[in-house]
Amino acid sequence: MEKIDRYGVFAEPVSDSDAPDYSDIVKNPIDLATMKTKLNNGEYGEGTKGASKLYADFLLMFDNCRLYNDDDGEVTEEAARIMALLPEIYGSSCSTALKKQKK
Repeated sequence: MEKIDRYGVFAEPVSDSDAPDYSDIVKNPIDLATMKTKLNNGEYGEGTKGASKLYADFLLMFDNCRLYNDDDGEVTEEAARIMALLPEIYGSSCSTALKKQKK
């Protein structure tokens, strides 16, 4: 997923210095680094339930993007592009990641 995020828009937590009022607008922030930490710590769980929780965080990340940014802005367009790829990416990489976590 990090390779698909070609501009690093979702790579790290958003700070209010980078995005004024972000924490006032977005109440449940999530980013790829946080998701990776949660995955490595086993916070998603295993199997389909774990995969569903991981997928929900992907959706939350993109919903947060649309909530904070303009609908026609570059960041939202990048989110839409990645979102369109997510089902294909998710099908293989998330399953692999959850299996690795189990070991």
